[in-house]
This record gives sequence, C-alpha cells and structure tokens, in this order.
Amino acid sequence: MRVYFKSPLVALGAGLVVGALLLLVVPGSWLFRDAPSDTSRTSSDSRKWACPMFCTMSDEPGTCPVCGMDMEPVQDHGLKVPLTARQRFMAGVRTEVVKRVPGVHRLRALGKIRHDERLMGHLTAWVSGRLDHLFVDFTGTQVAKGDKVAEIYAPELISAQEELLTARKALNAAKAADQDGELAGHASVVYDAARRRLILLGLPESLVDAIERDGKARDRIEIQANVGGTVLTKHVNTGDYVKTGAKMFTVVDLSRVWAMLEVFEEQAGSVFLGQEVEVEVPSLPGEVFKGKVSFVDPVLDAKRRVVRVRVDLPNKDGRLKPGTFVDAHVFVALTEDGRVHDPAGPGSPGNVLVLPRTAVLDGGDRKLVYVMSQGSESTPDGTERWPAIYEPREIRTGFRIGDAVVLLSGVDEGDAVVTRGQFLIDSQLQLTGKPSLMIPEAAAAPIDPHAGHGR
Repeated sequence: MRVYFKSPLVALGAGLVVGALLLLVVPGSWLFRDAPSDTSRTSSDSRKWACPMFCTMSDEPGTCPVCGMDMEPVQDHGLKVPLTARQRFMAGVRTEVVKRVPGVHRLRALGKIRHDERLMGHLTAWVSGRLDHLFVDFTGTQVAKGDKVAEIYAPELISAQEELLTARKALNAAKAADQDGELAGHASVVYDAARRRLILLGLPESLVDAIERDGKARDRIEIQANVGGTVLTKHVNTGDYVKTGAKMFTVVDLSRVWAMLEVFEEQAGSVFLGQEVEVEVPSLPGEVFKGKVSFVDPVLDAKRRVVRVRVDLPNKDGRLKPGTFVDAHVFVALTEDGRVHDPAGPGSPGNVLVLPRTAVLDGGDRKLVYVMSQGSESTPDGTERWPAIYEPREIRTGFRIGDAVVLLSGVDEGDAVVTRGQFLIDSQLQLTGKPSLMIPEAAAAPIDPHAGHGR
C-alpha cells in the first residue's frame, strides 16, 4: 500500500515523526550503537543480539524467529548507559549539579478579604419607640463613637425623665425641710436610682445633666453610636417602630482586615501560626501587602477538602475591600532535611538539597533521575578516550522551590543529573530488558518472544 501526500510540508513532517519513532524504538539504532566497549571503564561487557523491532533477544546472531529480520548486536552494560560525545549531542543530553539553596518554599493559596469580626458591632435600640429621624441613611457611611445616628420618640424615656425631675425636686425639698438629714437621705436614694435608670437606657451623662438644668423632659432623644466604623448594614428606616434590643445598624472598623485563605488538604501540614504571607489583589496590580498567619482552622472542610487560614492585614487607608479575591504566598521555612519548620517550635530553618524539576522522571509510585556516574575523557588530540556513563537512581522528593524540587534521598550534593534527554536514556534500558521507569522489575521478568504478536 502506498500513501501519497498532497503537500511536501506534510510529507516532510510525517518523515520527521517516523524518524523520531524509529530512533526511540530500535535498540540497535545508530544513536546508541557505537558506544565503545572499554572494559576498564564499564561493567558487564557481554554482547547480545536483538531484533530491531524487539520481538526477541538472543546470545547468538541470526534472524528473528518472529518477524524474520536480521538480529543486531546490542552491548549489555547492565544498568549503565555509556554515551559518546556524538551520542550526547544527537540526544540533546544536558546535566546540572545538585546543590543546596535556602529552604524557603512559597505555598500559593487563594482567598478573599473579609472584615475583622473582632472589630464589628451593632447599634441597637436600648428602648422601644418610633424612629422619627435617621442621621445615617445609607450603608458605607463612616461613623465615630459618640456620633448621632438616630432620633427616637420613646414614651419610656419620657416617663423616666419625669421621674428624674420629680426625684430632683423632692431631694431639694427634703434638704431644705429636714434638719437631721434622714428624709434627705431617702430622697437622695430615689434621685440616684432615677438618674441611673436614664443612663442605663442609653442617655449620656451630659444629656442627663442638661435635662436637670432645663427642668423639662424631652420628647425625642438622640441615639449616639457606641462603636465607630463603617456602616455595613442599615436595618431600619425613618418612621419604623423598634423594640428594645432591635438592631438598627451593623458597623465594622476596616482599619484592619482579614485575608481568609483556602489551603488544600495535602498542604495543610505546612501552615503554622506566625508564618509570613504576601498578599496581592487584582484591583491593585504590582502592590504587595504583608501579614502573618494568625489562625489555622482546626477543622477540615469535608466537602471542599480545604483548611481555612486567616492572615491579619493592616488597612489604614481602606484600600483592601472586603469581598475582594486575593492571591497569596505563604512562606514555608524548611529544615536541612527538607521538613517543614514550625516558627513556634525548636530548631531553625536551613539550606536544603535541590535538583531541577526537569530532571525528575515521575512514574507515579516511584521517581527516577539519571546521574552521570562517570564523565567522558579525551586525549590531547581530541579523541574521546571513554564515554560518559549514566545510571538511574530512585529518589524521594519534597516541596517545590521555584523551578527546583527538594531532594529528600537518592542523590548526593554535587552529583550531575540529566535534565534533558533522560527519556531516551531510560528507553534504552527498557528496550534492552533492563529495569526502567515504567518497568522496575524488568530484569527479573523473562522476555516473551511472542509479545505483541498473535500466537
């Protein structure tokens, strides 16, 4: 069957794809075929023969019993893969050295700005009555403690004022007529009780003093704010009748706010009280607000699988608006062994061992890197004396730090790990029946000569 391409560019692209596939699947390909067999520098130098399509492998040359193709020689170096300078160039192999860096992991979390619940209060009616006038008639109004917020007509307040004025007159009369002071003492008790009742009903002492000076009860009393801040909710309107204890306004001080973050379940163990946090908001690009973790919810949200974390932020200028989405980074300090450091616990953070993320081959339940166990060496005239040798190492990793990942075990400081081309090296081990990323038990399993073919 022949396939025709309408466009020469399509044909060229198809040729490149086929060439790349052949490069990966043919164990005896020209990329890995010309590795020198220097017995002084490599181990397990026995020669084997393999089918180019990897149907079977044999200790003797000949033809493949499955597909009939000629068997090609394959050099067996055990788990070591030697690569000459030409092979390294064609495979694009690059290496980087494992090193130590400051152990500071930036944990990203999303959330919202919320008001500080400790700075929120309610302006309530201390007596029942009719609101004849509101000085605060819309939400968002700024009020200070002591400001007038409403004017109320309350019969209870009127009767309490009348009682105070009557008790005041009786006290003055008792003082003038009673010679031994016993009657005046009883009158003074009644007077003090009447005055104290007005104060408990919400009237400031200055207003009570003014009522006594005028000698006349006031029909309407001004209600003053007992807390200051921004009015979040207005619960009443002019003309409403309110009962004792009814909410009229909800007020909150926004000079300090919370950033409520959501940290995923698997990251919750990295967050502790006192950790530094940087917060950014979309409405203020380029600006960073700094705070510290002040609370970690002890209960996991069972539906969303997150833990809520609270960060205190100063907001003197009021630019952080409650309800705004935030993008935050929690700075997690690590100890030298790559574990999370609790700011309130013993010990101190240190430098951690890291390797580039691109060096890690992640197979799910296991991770590999390829280490250059031996570098190449050339003669003075430029002839390569022996190739570089690469070996697989199983590793354990921890947190990500930028483009690197914390190394917990498997590789030592100063080792050179392959950051590019490691898939080709791993595929060479897999094609020759050696343990690799996806087939760690390949060495113990015999090769099935009929694998991939019908019996």
